[in-house]
Amino acid sequence: MNGNVETALNLIKIALGITHDKRDVFFRSLLTSTVHELEGRGIALDLNEVEDNMLVSDYAEFNYRNREGTKTLPMNIDLRIRNRKAKGRAENGA
Repeated sequence: MNGNVETALNLIKIALGITHDKRDVFFRSLLTSTVHELEGRGIALDLNEVEDNMLVSDYAEFNYRNREGTKTLPMNIDLRIRNRKAKGRAENGA
């Protein structure tokens, strides 16, 4: 995973209200799989960028809270993913 994984890890733990490190291995794996999923959707991420770090941590948090798969992706995350894809296409001239 490129960039600042520890920042993404801290962000997800803050969002979930977790202050211990007992689930850090799980959360790092969750963040890594989230990055791979977003990159599979055509998004080039740089976790040194605040916006990308927040997108990864927010999407990972949603996936963590939605392990049953019964909830719809919140509109704000969906829009951020779409905007990030559009930004990538614009930067690449596609």
